[in-house]
Amino acid sequence: MSRSKVFWVCTLAVLAMACNNHNETEIASYHVQVSAQIGDVARTTIRDDAAARRAEILWAEGDQIGVVATSNRAISTLDLTSGAGSRSATFEGEILTSNELAESYLAFYPNQQSATIDNGRLRLTLPTEQRNGADGIDGAACGFMLSRASGTVDALSFAFENLFAVLKLSLTGRGEQLARIEFSGGAGELVSGDFEVDWTNELAIEFCDVATTRTHLQSNQILGTDPAPLYVVVPAITYSKGYSVRVTTADGRTMVRTVGRNSGRELQRGVIYNLPTLEFDSEAIDLSLGGRANCYVVSEAGRYCFDSGLTDGVVAEMIWEDSEGLISEGALTSDGYVTFDATALRGNALLALRNSEGAIIGSWHIWATEAPKAQIYSDGTVALDRNLGAKSPTDIGLYYQWGRSAPFTSTPEELGEGTLTDGVGSPQKFLTNWSDVARSADLWGNGTQSAYSKEQGVKSAADPCPAGWRVAPPIFYQHIAGLLKKSEAGGYEISLDEDVAYYPPTNRLTTSGILSGNAYLFLWSNSNYVNATSTTLYGTYFQFTANTNNNSSFAGSGKRLNANKTYGMNVRCVAE
Repeated sequence: MSRSKVFWVCTLAVLAMACNNHNETEIASYHVQVSAQIGDVARTTIRDDAAARRAEILWAEGDQIGVVATSNRAISTLDLTSGAGSRSATFEGEILTSNELAESYLAFYPNQQSATIDNGRLRLTLPTEQRNGADGIDGAACGFMLSRASGTVDALSFAFENLFAVLKLSLTGRGEQLARIEFSGGAGELVSGDFEVDWTNELAIEFCDVATTRTHLQSNQILGTDPAPLYVVVPAITYSKGYSVRVTTADGRTMVRTVGRNSGRELQRGVIYNLPTLEFDSEAIDLSLGGRANCYVVSEAGRYCFDSGLTDGVVAEMIWEDSEGLISEGALTSDGYVTFDATALRGNALLALRNSEGAIIGSWHIWATEAPKAQIYSDGTVALDRNLGAKSPTDIGLYYQWGRSAPFTSTPEELGEGTLTDGVGSPQKFLTNWSDVARSADLWGNGTQSAYSKEQGVKSAADPCPAGWRVAPPIFYQHIAGLLKKSEAGGYEISLDEDVAYYPPTNRLTTSGILSGNAYLFLWSNSNYVNATSTTLYGTYFQFTANTNNNSSFAGSGKRLNANKTYGMNVRCVAE
C-alpha cells in the first residue's frame, strides 16, 4: 500500500530552561488506508429484524472516524472512501504517529472536532438533543463506537464496538404530531453531555460534571395506526429506579411511561431494547407515577391508568366493585398499562390482569375516596386519617387476610381452601386455610416474629397500602393504645395537635369468613408472629375496646395479640 511520509521535529524540555540538554521525538504523518468493521453483532432491529436486539450502525457517505496514536495522543481524521451502506468500509487520510512499525491506536466514531485527550482519557460529547435518520439512529450524531488496534500504519484494521444502548419506541396515535421524546433515569443518572473514555480500562466511560440528567429526541412525525419507530441512544448502565420516557406533541400534550421503577433496569452496550407499542393517550392520569403499588387512590371522576409491571397480560377486567358504576372495565395497552374510567362515586373495586391462558397474574385495589389526609401523631408517626378502603374517616373500610394484598368486603363472595399461591390467581377468594407458607414467612415486611417488637419493618411487595404508605408496625399501636378514647361518633378517637384521628369499631372476619367481634377495634400490624408451640400461621394484630383492659403493658384498654393469618381484619397505613 502506497503512503507518503512527512516529518516534524518536536522539542521536549527535560529539566529546566537553563538546561541545554533536550530530547527530540520524531513524529511523522502517514497517508494511509485503514479497514473499519462494525463489530460482530447480530443484524439490527433498526432494519426491522424483529428477531435481533443487537445495535448496529451502518457506514454512510461522508462518515469520518477519529484515530489516536496512544504514544503521542495526536488525533487524526480519516474519511470514508468505500463501503457506504455496509458494515465494512475503508477510510483514508493522514495519521500522526511517532512509530510507524509498532504503535497502539484508538479509533472512535463519529469523529468530533471537539474531542480532546488528557491523561489517557478521550473526551467526547453525547448530544442532549438527538435526531433520527431516515432508517433509524443518526450514527453521525450519536451512534458512538470505539475500537482499539495495534500494529503498523501499513496494516491497520479496526473492529468497532457500540458504547451505548438504544431504546426503540413504537408509537401509535390519532393524527398527533410529535415534538420530542425525553429520556431520564429514575435516580437522576447522568445521561447526556460530555463523557470520558478510559481506553486502559475496557473502554469504560464516565460522564463529566457538565453532563445532564436528561436527553431528548426531536421528531415531527405524525402518529397513526401503524407504529412509528423512534430510537433514543442512552448510557449502558444500571438505572437503580428505572427510567422514564416522556412523549410530547406539537400542541403541548404529554404522556409519560416508566420502566423498572421498583426493580431497576440494567441496559447493556450495543443492545437495542424494544419497548412495547405505545398508543399516545394524554387524557389518562398515570396513578403509578409516584410508584407502583397494589392500591391506587382515585378522588375525582376522570380517566386513569397505572403501570401493571406485567407485559404478559392480555386482558384487564373488573373482579368486583362495592358501588355499582364506580369504574369502567379496565383496558390493557401493549406496554402493560391498565386504563379505566372513574365516576364521582365513592367505594372500592378490584381490577385484575389475565394472561393468554385466562389465569389471573395480578390484581389492584382501586380506592375511590376523597383524598385521605396525612395525620401526625405525637411520636412523629404519620398515618392516614382512615382505614384502608374506607370511604370516609368514619367508615370501617375493607378487610385483609394477613400477608395478602387483595381486600375483601365484610361479606366475601367466595370462600375456600387453597394455597397462598392460589390466592394470587384468585384474589376474590377468602382463603379458609393455606398450607404453602412457612410460619416465619415475612409477607408484609416485618419478620420480627414478636407482638412486642419495636421494629418498624419496610414495605413489601404484598403490602396493600398505596405508594408511599405501608401497614402500621406493632410499636405504632403501643403508642396509640394509651391515647384512644370513646368518641361521640360511636368509635374511638385521639386528639392530635390540630386534628382528631378517628378509629371506628371494625369487628373482624373469622377463618370461615364470618363477621364477629362485639364492636371491637381490630387492626392488623405488619409483623409476623411465631408461636413455638403451634404450627398455625400467625400475624400480629391490635385489639381495642373501652370496656376491657387486656394488657397491663398498655396505658389504655388495648392489647397486641396474634391471630391466624386467615382472619380478616382492617389496616391503617403509615408513611414509609
